[in-house]
Amino acid sequence: MTAKTKPNAKPGKREVLAQALMEGCPLDQLAARFVAAGYSEKAASYEAARAMKDPLFAAGKRLGNQVKKRDWTLDIYRRLRRSEAGDATEIPVVDTIDPEEFFAKYYHRNMPVKLTGLVDHWPAMEKWSLDFLAGKMGSTMIELQGQRQSRADYEIASNELKRNVTFADFVAALRRTDSSNDFYITANNDTVNKQALAPLWDDVGEISLLKPTGANDGFFWMGPKGTITPFHHDLTNNLLLQIVGRKRVTMIAPYDSAWMRNHKHCYSQWTSPDELAMLGEQAPKLWECDLGPGEALFLPVGWWHYVVGLDLTIGMSFINFRADNDFYTGYLTETDF
Repeated sequence: MTAKTKPNAKPGKREVLAQALMEGCPLDQLAARFVAAGYSEKAASYEAARAMKDPLFAAGKRLGNQVKKRDWTLDIYRRLRRSEAGDATEIPVVDTIDPEEFFAKYYHRNMPVKLTGLVDHWPAMEKWSLDFLAGKMGSTMIELQGQRQSRADYEIASNELKRNVTFADFVAALRRTDSSNDFYITANNDTVNKQALAPLWDDVGEISLLKPTGANDGFFWMGPKGTITPFHHDLTNNLLLQIVGRKRVTMIAPYDSAWMRNHKHCYSQWTSPDELAMLGEQAPKLWECDLGPGEALFLPVGWWHYVVGLDLTIGMSFINFRADNDFYTGYLTETDF
């Protein structure tokens, strides 16, 4: 016989305490939490007093206070940076940047910058088109993210959405698609594609900011207009560059992380930049950058970003900078927040 749940049953004591800890409830308001949950004032006062003697509750409360202190510290940077930037929302643009200037002003300061003049010498800039790539790689079996629109958490579930097709079939799908987020070759397909598409690296040259590893450096990206990479942050610094088509990148600084609804690993529950408007004055500042062919964006480690394909796009991304870029060693092993 299955027990029936009473309608409007009040939550358990531990559930009330857990929710109070998660939401940073002040100790002097703990009894009121129990009253709001349906407990009598007498029972609420008793449970609140009892909780304050519980070492587990006390440890949780101290940990919550430590997180609040870190958020307060980050908010100092947030306010100072906003005072400096004012209402500006565009990422600065620098042409043919000197590596020393790049590392001093942007890389080591964790600041984004749009860069031009880095890859003008690449053969790919002239050669890569649908006709060229289909002719060169058509029979090659590649990996992509497929059926992305079948689930809302397509980025988190990227391993489950891996599909294998010939490059010719992929190009055919691009030709008959006006706009879609259903299929996309991304960096998550790198293990297969770096080997399968190796001949394409003949058309990729050096970049002054990067340190060649002796292998085929970089990650290959290609998809139709309408592809979306939802809000997330990376565990390394990245250089994102466009070869064909345009992308729009919306970025949010790491000091605004408290507002990013980071529920799992490096992902946010916000589904679009427009949703953030509901936070009102507390909404994070949105930095925007449109990338066209031959342009690159330095994405500093920890910066949240949301990327939309404005056209059919082909691009690459790189992490092999001429500076320390190991920020994933020591990253959390438990990433449910």
